[in-house]
Amino acid sequence: MATVIENKKNGKTVSFKFRAYLGRNEIGKQVNKYTTWFAPDGLTPAKALKAAEKAAEEWEQFVKEEYEKDLSDPLRVKEREINTTCTPFVDFVNYVWFPIAICDGEHKHTTVEFYRSISKLSESYFKDRALQKITSRDIQMFLHYLRTDYKSHKGTRLSPKSLRHHYRFLFSLFSFALKQEFITTNPMLKVDCPKLPKKKVDALTQEQAEQFFSVIQKCPIDFKCMLFLMTTTGVRRGELLGLQWHDIDFENLTIDIKRNVTYTSASGTIVDTPKTECSIRTIPIIPSVATMLKEYKAEKQRHFKARDFVFPSEKGNSIPRDPNSFTCRVKRFMKANNLPDLSPHDLRHSCATLLLSNGADIKSVQSILGHTDASTTLNFYVRSDLQNMKNATDKLSSAFGI
Repeated sequence: MATVIENKKNGKTVSFKFRAYLGRNEIGKQVNKYTTWFAPDGLTPAKALKAAEKAAEEWEQFVKEEYEKDLSDPLRVKEREINTTCTPFVDFVNYVWFPIAICDGEHKHTTVEFYRSISKLSESYFKDRALQKITSRDIQMFLHYLRTDYKSHKGTRLSPKSLRHHYRFLFSLFSFALKQEFITTNPMLKVDCPKLPKKKVDALTQEQAEQFFSVIQKCPIDFKCMLFLMTTTGVRRGELLGLQWHDIDFENLTIDIKRNVTYTSASGTIVDTPKTECSIRTIPIIPSVATMLKEYKAEKQRHFKARDFVFPSEKGNSIPRDPNSFTCRVKRFMKANNLPDLSPHDLRHSCATLLLSNGADIKSVQSILGHTDASTTLNFYVRSDLQNMKNATDKLSSAFGI
């Protein structure tokens, strides 16, 4: 039976201390459990002692059963330790997740900067909370706040895409916390991912493309080459600016995509590898664009080196151009020529839609764009208009003579 010890003050019993012997651990040391019990008011000393002995017996039985459960299932002990831990959410983000999961040398600097930016709202919202105490409902309330009440310093609301970025950040964070045994369950598993409304891809139509290719002819030779490359090869903005002369095979009419130029406020202009492994690719260029590049090379870069950038900065041929300045130039050009307000990335979209609408197969377009999965190409670019649907039904009619 549990040992019952009276705790007295000024000769009067104020509480009782219980001790239960649970056995010996792996090194032979006694394992004891202790607790303090207070008798109900109004009991005589004798009745208080009797009540204490009964309570001690019930308590001893409970702690022995729990101890046996712990011995048979050590995970219970680990979970109990985790659940009683209080790791400040902000500390976990900055001193555990970022150093180990993100700033690990494997993520691109743009990815690190993206997560630095996206984490700020979560850190502000959960700044006084412990990681272990954040529930699925807390996260749902946070996402609801972002969706309905939050406004940026410019007074704008979050887009559905940005809301999904915040969801994915938290999913990654809590999944990592579970793996590192900071939590016992991932609260994100009970939180639905925000849906994205289907958005029509911004791209040139067939008629707009004809106008676009016509007015390009009046542009300076370097800008003309850049625009033609983007709309006929589908390269990303950073891939275009990362091109070096030795990447162009004029004999076989191909270009090798090996580099990507990006800009962040923290790091400036950086030359890195392309977005994914599939983004490293060899793609064809049409003969007229190859001829245009030869003319540009002869006119502007007669003393080039093989590893000079094709479209360098004004600071020198070995220094890449700022991607943002190129975007601004494209925007000005589109506006000046009464064309849709498209970005360089929209010109990449235009290349894909024009290829598909003029009979290119999905697999080829996937390879040209550097998509990892053909479903990306299908989901983004394959759209059926009424004329295409009529053409499809006409083919069925012709095949069966109906």
